[in-house]
Amino acid sequence: MITVENLTKKYSPDTVALDNISFKINKGEICGYIGTNGAGKSTTVKILTGVLGFDSGKVLLNDIDVSRNPFEIKKIVGYVPENANLFNSLSPREYIDFIGTVRKIDKTVISGRLDKFSELFDFRDLLDESIGNISKGNKQKVLITSALLHNPDFIFFDEPLNGLDANSIFIFQDLVSYLVSENKTILYCSHILNTIEKISTQIILLDKGKIVLDSKTEDLKRSENYTDLENVFRNLNPEQESGKISYENLFD
Repeated sequence: MITVENLTKKYSPDTVALDNISFKINKGEICGYIGTNGAGKSTTVKILTGVLGFDSGKVLLNDIDVSRNPFEIKKIVGYVPENANLFNSLSPREYIDFIGTVRKIDKTVISGRLDKFSELFDFRDLLDESIGNISKGNKQKVLITSALLHNPDFIFFDEPLNGLDANSIFIFQDLVSYLVSENKTILYCSHILNTIEKISTQIILLDKGKIVLDSKTEDLKRSENYTDLENVFRNLNPEQESGKISYENLFD
């Protein structure tokens, strides 16, 4: 279980990224964590993974305090950031071997899992190429592989579909469904709302550092006047609905 209580993060006295937020995500659930740019999504993920500190509150993963046990947290989490810097001079094989070694995974296990992931995502032919010379989508496949290499209990995806082609997206979505069936706990940040609506069991909507919606997906769908997640998102800023904005003089 992920437990967040009264979490506040400030980048400066006037810049509050997260304003006293609280939520829980049960084991085996996948939470769609959505919001506008700058709402605090990536900040939340970085805190949950132990990458970033915070000002006040409590964050627990399986009753492990993130602020007190950052190294223990890193053993049980997998993280696909929105923007990652890979070692471009290494090959995918060398990079995955490095990640596995850091995580103290047996070399045979590393090799076996790399074989399976590279076959699943169809980048076997690129294993010995320089990462700097492969496409953005293939870099993303390597990043996803590295995040899941140690079979983590908690998985954090921050816009994980960046650069992936349609077929790889289908494979990734099936993989996420499999991970949930294996009782993994997943926080999934994305602007692709139809994907969030389709795969999530819980949806949290963040706006300006505050939670404005926290609901089980099925409960949300049964609520009065609900049409789809896009409409819920649009209603955050009703004055900006397309019907209330004039585009007539846009190119004058």
